[in-house]
Amino acid sequence: MLRIAVLFLLVLAGCSPQLPSVRLGELDPTVPEVRVPDSGEALVVAVAGMLSPRASEPYRRLAAALAEKLGRDVVVLQRRTYADVLELLREGTAQVGFLCTLAAGKGVSEGYLRAVAAGVPYEYAPYRSVILTRADMQVRGLEDLANRRFAFVDPLSNTGFAWPQRYFRNRGVDARTFFSQTVFTYSHDRSIRALLDGFVDAAAVDGIVYFGLLKDDPGLGRELRVLWESPEDPPPPLVVRSGLPEAQVSRLLAALTSLDKSLLGPLHIARFTPTDSAPYRRIWAQFLEEPHAAP
Repeated sequence: MLRIAVLFLLVLAGCSPQLPSVRLGELDPTVPEVRVPDSGEALVVAVAGMLSPRASEPYRRLAAALAEKLGRDVVVLQRRTYADVLELLREGTAQVGFLCTLAAGKGVSEGYLRAVAAGVPYEYAPYRSVILTRADMQVRGLEDLANRRFAFVDPLSNTGFAWPQRYFRNRGVDARTFFSQTVFTYSHDRSIRALLDGFVDAAAVDGIVYFGLLKDDPGLGRELRVLWESPEDPPPPLVVRSGLPEAQVSRLLAALTSLDKSLLGPLHIARFTPTDSAPYRRIWAQFLEEPHAAP
């Protein structure tokens, strides 16, 4: 079961200029820094903090399988925030990235990334935003969360920030004043842990993560309740730097689409399928039109 103590640290400069926030301390051991080979022969893959370092281990096993299929070293880098991962890709430290849908939209819209594959989730774990509360709380609707504590994931999270903000705004709710406290946890599983351990009263997370955990541990459904779900969106993509040679992209796609299901199952992904940047560019454009558009 997802139980671990959380240390709260005040953030003097909030992660979003429009939201009062505190930051959840690290829930898991930090990812050791990996030195990128100077030769440039390794393929460097950046992984967004959609999952905490410990929960991101399936991505590392996937990268190892890619290394074998591609016949070259693969280095995996993870950073705490989605913005930090985008910077690895923008500056060229990493050539490939597993990103959330909104962060990918930012990168492709700014021209330094292109989406080439999408991880198609299993039907039991649709990609949508899910707002959760604890089952033992007397919460039946959004109004019952007034003056309570709410967890977002990251200012560049589609399911963990953009969609819940959209929902609140459509209900006439300003998160800055409606909740007694808002936090950014920087991963979906951390948000769920914070909710289970009573540090927050509700959280918005990725349906792939929550429903995937629920499948692995049905008892979670007795502890948490789904308060609201968004429509589905295009799932998180694999992106590459815009200048990556087409031959390398083709080999990468061939390797991804031939991965064994045993590697994808822990991520609750049925398969990878080719995609393009257009759906992610649209999602970013919609985000920019909304009041919270400057995270």
